[in-house]
Amino acid sequence: MSQFRHSLRELDIVIPYREASDERRENLYAVLAHLALTYSDYRIWLIEADETPKFEWSRAGDSHIRHVFVPHRGAFPKAALCNIGAKLATSPVICFHDADSIGNPMQMMSCVASMLDGDESEVLCPYSKVVNVTGALKQSFVQLPRFDWFAQLLDPANLPPDAQLLYLGANGGIVFFRRDAYARVGGYNAQLEGWGGEDDELFSRATRLGLRWHSFLVPLIHLHHDVSSREPAIAATRGSKNVMAAEAARTMPLVELEEMATRLSENFRAPTFQARTK
Repeated sequence: MSQFRHSLRELDIVIPYREASDERRENLYAVLAHLALTYSDYRIWLIEADETPKFEWSRAGDSHIRHVFVPHRGAFPKAALCNIGAKLATSPVICFHDADSIGNPMQMMSCVASMLDGDESEVLCPYSKVVNVTGALKQSFVQLPRFDWFAQLLDPANLPPDAQLLYLGANGGIVFFRRDAYARVGGYNAQLEGWGGEDDELFSRATRLGLRWHSFLVPLIHLHHDVSSREPAIAATRGSKNVMAAEAARTMPLVELEEMATRLSENFRAPTFQARTK
């Protein structure tokens, strides 16, 4: 069945990725298939970090994708991968897009139009709350990746059995940035590795430095993996380097934050990484 595809007007989409489990792999290909079914006129920078590449070109079959493999051991370097994607991007707006997240197409289009045609925001999130989908609902989407499956989830207070409220609010998942503004505040802090805190650190740094960061009042869809509750993982990150960095970005004197942003922004003025592209 054919479906009208919305033009993203040559938007660059950066997807940081590591194939940590079968569920995460399934989520990635469902997200890629959804983007191909729903949109046109975009580029995906799939930035994969691992000991060996796992991404399968033949399974994706999408000419929008540019795969960049970064050899890496240790904790997942999401922040560094996002910065690599930002440096490769050429469009004036970059969409940072997790490999397990689905945005409402109407809000996605609103973000593109607002940032390309208007001047009210430097950063836009096409959501506020995050809803986790699992079971038969998730599998229906995996088999036919249309957003229609999630129309029933617009009210997070009245969810079906295969959907649960994951976060009341978040700063990651899917975020649209003006490319020049992202570079000006230093992008993600590449010294932060692993999950937890890196999004909050960037949010605090960017907003304290004057970037206008706005969100839409609709849920983001998160494709289930691992566990349905994030409370244990959140508890495990308390006191971590990432969480402490996020707290520092909220509380340090503004002059120190400005100096930090200046140092981080140097990353966007010279090539500082080695990667294999295809």
